[in-house]
Parts: sequence; structure tokens; C-alpha cells
Amino acid sequence: MCSFTITNKDISLESTNHFSQKRGPDSTSVKKINGISFLHNLLHLTGDKVHQPIIEDDLVCVLNGEIYNYQQFGNFDSDVQCIIPLYKEFGFEFAKKLDGEFSICMVDFKKSRLMLFNDTFATKPLWFAGQENDWGVASYESSLKSAGFELPQKVVGNYAWMFDLQNLDEIGGYTIKEFHLNQHKNSYEDWIKAFENSIQKRVSNTNKGIFLGLSAGYDSGAITCELLNQGVDFKAYTIMSNENEDIVEQRHSMLENGEMIYLGVNEYYGVAGYLEDNCEDFFYKDRYKNYDIKEDKASMGLGAICGRAKQNNEKIYLSGQGADEIISDYGFNGNKIYNHSSFGGLFPNNLDDIFPWHSFYDGTQIQYLNKEEYVAGSYGIETRYPFLDTQLVQEFLWLSSDLKNKKYKAPIAEYLEKYNFPFEEGKKTGFQAGSNLV
Repeated sequence: MCSFTITNKDISLESTNHFSQKRGPDSTSVKKINGISFLHNLLHLTGDKVHQPIIEDDLVCVLNGEIYNYQQFGNFDSDVQCIIPLYKEFGFEFAKKLDGEFSICMVDFKKSRLMLFNDTFATKPLWFAGQENDWGVASYESSLKSAGFELPQKVVGNYAWMFDLQNLDEIGGYTIKEFHLNQHKNSYEDWIKAFENSIQKRVSNTNKGIFLGLSAGYDSGAITCELLNQGVDFKAYTIMSNENEDIVEQRHSMLENGEMIYLGVNEYYGVAGYLEDNCEDFFYKDRYKNYDIKEDKASMGLGAICGRAKQNNEKIYLSGQGADEIISDYGFNGNKIYNHSSFGGLFPNNLDDIFPWHSFYDGTQIQYLNKEEYVAGSYGIETRYPFLDTQLVQEFLWLSSDLKNKKYKAPIAEYLEKYNFPFEEGKKTGFQAGSNLV
């Protein structure tokens, strides 16, 4: 995880960096190239410590996030180093070859191009602003506002843009990932393999400390089970609010490194104060619900966990985000657990009838994903999303509707049953840290 700000305005970018710098506490680099200023904050997790921007011939690029398959393309010291060679070989559509969680900005001065690339689910924040002849691209909205832009826009996921560098006319674009909707698979086997691969790629490219928030639910339970299966060294933190204590205790008994947190009033409001001063604001209006990151009780719980992880030098957080949005739609058998469910988790025989449902890309997918990104980012911690792995999502879409509808969160339930990992069948429990303070 890193962050960046790029603009053609003649300003000091250091003044825009208050919140953004916390995402990349290891170093900050600023370069001005052909009248364009590039600021990059680095959190070093993968390969050698490589400072950005990367400059090669008339090309300049910056990366926020991780490219998991970068070593398939050559003997690179770091994932960011594969981007310009891929662009030179495959052109603008090189991003279709990337497997990762990323936002990328590239400038091709020779061809007068400004290019933006945002991964399938926009896991890494990306903002853009244009004002008369000025433009800016940044990881955080506040950076662009500090640079004097009035109306920055959040860049949507799963798309690549190409603009003329001189007048900002859009001259190209494409969808990065096309999902196939043929529900033809009659076994969970390939989904389970894809889930195991999703975990493996997110833990094998670093020697940094790994952690997660472990509840009594399906999603964190599956991640924990697979980390144990792969022999990964990690720590699990549980906020003991309204969790099923029996399930939590069974799970913790299987761990070498776990901590149960009984969140007190003073700590809860202490975390709230920290986030107020150090965490980027995020507001997102939606047709189902409006969202304010600093009003979400789950933000305080995540902050309490990340504060402990930071003290323990744990820098990679594995999140269960996306499982509810994709695998259950916050419902089962047509019954909506929450009002923002689109179809109550009852998948039709023809996915074309509903795809993409609202929270697949939008809604709570964007709201809760950015809560994970912004809160963890304020502690200098990178979040990775196993359930938003594109191959895993594709394997889920390929499952027959009968398998999808067999039980609540059917493929995850099948996985947990396969490995006899304790879980409370059919139960969805939301995080309620503010209602059970000690």
C-alpha cells in the first residue's frame, strides 16, 4: 500500500500530504518532470525498496497497491517495475494482464497521454479533478482539495482511462475484467481451490506481519482456517461485542497467536479521536443508505485492532470484505437480512437478470471497502481482500444457481465443513462495538 498525488499545477505537493502520507510512512518522494509534479508515499512490503515514480524514457508511472503476478513478466525486484515494460510490450491494454489490488497512474510524454487504471473493485482509492487547464490525480480526495481543486471525483473500478495530456480529452478506455455468467459448475471444488490460491498469493510475497479481525462468522473464519492450513504465521484479533463466545473460544483455541479485545468506553472514544485527526473523511451517498466512515461503529473496532497491530509491527491486514456483497447479497433464499440487499440472496437461473447487482460494484461494496482502506491506511497498514480476488469471484459466478442457493454463503459453508472449522450455521452478525462497551 502506498499513496500518490500528481498534478500539473505549480504548487508544493507536501502541503497536500497530511492524510495521504500515513498510507506510506516509509518514505516520501517528490519529483517534477516536464512541468508535472509527482508525489509518492511508500509502504514497503514486497521485493526491494523501490522509490517511485518509476521513470523510463518518456514514461512515468506510480502504483498504489500490490501486483501479485509481477514475477511472471520478468526478473523484477519489485512489482511496480513490471508496469512500464508491460506497457511497452502490450500497449494501453496491458492492465488486463495484472492480477492484484491496485490503482496506477502513468504519463506517456512522447504520446501526450495521461492514463489511469483502477482494479476490478476499486480496492485502492483513486480520485481525479480537472479545472480549466489544471488537473490532478490522487489517492485521497483531501490531497486534491488541498491543491485547490473544488470538485474531485472518485474514479470507479474495473476501468482504464486515457486522456490527452494537453487538453484532457478522453481518447481511450476499456473494461479491465469481463466476468462470464454461465452457471455451469456443479461442484464447489474449483471455488475452494481458487480460495486457497487467493490466500496463498496474498501472504507469500512478503515477510511482514499478517493479521486479521476474527469474528464468529463465515468470512473471517474461512480466512483463518486457510491460514492455518497453509502454515502461515499470523495474529487474529477479536472484538468481543455480540459475538458467539463459544464459537470464538473454539476458534482461538486453535491459534498460536490470538487476542480477545474487550473494548472499553475510553478506548472506543480514544480511537474515534485518533481517526478524526488522522483518517481521511469518506462520505458516500447511495440509494439504499448514506455512509460516513467516522460514524460507523465498525471503524472504531477496526481502529482498535489496527492500533495493536501497528504496535506489534504487523503491516498486512486480511479483510473479509466482499463476501457479503458477492456470495450472499446480505440475504438468503429471498429473505433480506438488511434493507440494502438487492434480491435477498436468491440467485436466479439466469444471472443476466440481475448482474451486476447493486452491491457487486457499488453500494456497501464501496462504502465498507473504503472503511477498511481509510482506517487501516491511517495506521500505515495495507489491506488485502481475498474474497475480491477476480478468479475467486469468477468461480462463484460459474457455480450453478442450485449450488449458490443450497445454503447461506454456500461455498464458504462447504469449505468450513470440509475442514471441520467451527462456525454458526446460517447466522449473519453485524459488528456492534458501540453497544457493548465495558
